[in-house]
Amino acid sequence: MKLSNILLAGVASLALLSCGKKDEAADAPKSESSQQAAKADAGSPLDQRFTLKGAEAVDIDALLSLMPEDERPTYETSRFDDKLGATVVENLRFADAEDGEGVAVARAEFYGVDMGAIERIRSADEAGPDAPFETVFQKVRFLDVSSFGLEEDEASIQMTIGGVEFDKLQIRQGGVEGDGEGDEGARFFNAVNLAGLYFKDMEFASETEETPTVAFAAPDLRLVGLGGGRISAIIANDFAYDMKHSAQSLAALSEAMGPQGALFLSGPLAGFVAPESQEVSMESLEWRDIDFSGLLAWGLKDEKPPMTEKDLLDLGTMKATNMESRVNGKLAATVEEATVSAAEFTWMIPSNIRADTKGAVYDFTAYVPETEEEALKILKDSNLDKVKGDGSASWAWNEKSGAADFTYDASLDKVAGFSASAAFSNLKLDEIAAAMEEGESDTVLSKGALKNFSFKVEDEKALDAIFALAALQMGGTGEDLRMSAPAMIRLSGSQLAQMNPVMTDYVNAVADFVAKGGSLEIAAKPAEPVPFMSLQATGAAAPQTVPDMLGLTVTHKE
Repeated sequence: MKLSNILLAGVASLALLSCGKKDEAADAPKSESSQQAAKADAGSPLDQRFTLKGAEAVDIDALLSLMPEDERPTYETSRFDDKLGATVVENLRFADAEDGEGVAVARAEFYGVDMGAIERIRSADEAGPDAPFETVFQKVRFLDVSSFGLEEDEASIQMTIGGVEFDKLQIRQGGVEGDGEGDEGARFFNAVNLAGLYFKDMEFASETEETPTVAFAAPDLRLVGLGGGRISAIIANDFAYDMKHSAQSLAALSEAMGPQGALFLSGPLAGFVAPESQEVSMESLEWRDIDFSGLLAWGLKDEKPPMTEKDLLDLGTMKATNMESRVNGKLAATVEEATVSAAEFTWMIPSNIRADTKGAVYDFTAYVPETEEEALKILKDSNLDKVKGDGSASWAWNEKSGAADFTYDASLDKVAGFSASAAFSNLKLDEIAAAMEEGESDTVLSKGALKNFSFKVEDEKALDAIFALAALQMGGTGEDLRMSAPAMIRLSGSQLAQMNPVMTDYVNAVADFVAKGGSLEIAAKPAEPVPFMSLQATGAAAPQTVPDMLGLTVTHKE
């Protein structure tokens, strides 16, 4: 039994999903609970007592009998609680008879199940993708949920959930099968709407012998407003992720990395390569306005959308606050806020992406055991035990002009700074589409061109720390290793200089940067945009001429 099936077992049991041209995406239903759930600072709907006035008892046997016999859950008792307005079922169990996998629900509460609506879904004569919706229930709660015997891809999986709430489920007449046309996944998302799906105290762990144990905890996770290919909000509070290596998984990793990789796993820098334990947590996550309704419409036709259909996908905006990362139990990083302020697409190509991190502080000593006193001293002397840093990245593409720009900036205060940028041209969507229609492959490669690019690194303490740490692994001192490195760089680069004399300047700039620190910038500023196809051909036939073609410079400044 797949994990995804278990998590959706409540919906599957009630929606009768085996029942079998979208004009406009349908809006998700709303409820009092979903309106509160969309507020990040509001408590979980599962913390609130829910009552349904004027409710009637549900015949659970009649409801479950509508499911295929081999998928039908069992239960111990069923009764109607007139104070709640809910039919309460004890020890509801979904199980796979063939492999013994399943999920147990200690208590299930069914509110406002409409058997008439279920029958209309099952017996509908018109079952197209725009068939009317029926409200199947007002609310279903599963409390004290646990898995048993669950395995997936050779991993042993344990899952417990304090509570799951399915808020106001709607199904189209004809169910997800509908008229049988279109992609199966598209039919599901087109036919099933939920005001919300809420989880409380969810814990999940996966373990195998030769891979790290992975676990996550979600005390409060909510998906709000699922309908018509849209998700209004995903809210998570106090989310945590944990990964732990065992002796067996480290041994397997060492073997996979080969002799040189294994050397790092046995030295003082092993924690940087594969820390025994890593924990990541965040105080809150808000991800809003996810919209793939345009893509859904084409999925219902089981067709790839043409490039003339430009408004297909938008991943909305996201904000995470107060994130922490711990390595072997020690605080390694904190980030006050990380945001994705835009994640827009034109056709299915990213056209406007913006991401930022603010208020980050890093402690790289967390990756080194307390017994490695020399390594710890190096990191502290290099200001790497409390490093402030921020970062940002952006991508913007204009499908009409064909211009695209990428930028990236990151700073580690008093340690190092990094920046990169690139500009492209001739990436016009209509021209790419026309070439694809004519059967041309690699259309972006054949149409696009590089205008310029730059990568710059500024060193304050980073190189000192790198060579000092490398010396711990290789022997000697960091000063000696750093003094010998420029000569080795120049010796290795002498062969490149024979191909193109300008290479000598590049090699010397890199060697000087290693020796003296400062800044190193690699930049390309050709007189005219260089077509990707020309760059590829020249790189294969005469690579020594590529620097001249790009107007490449490598500049060191102290």
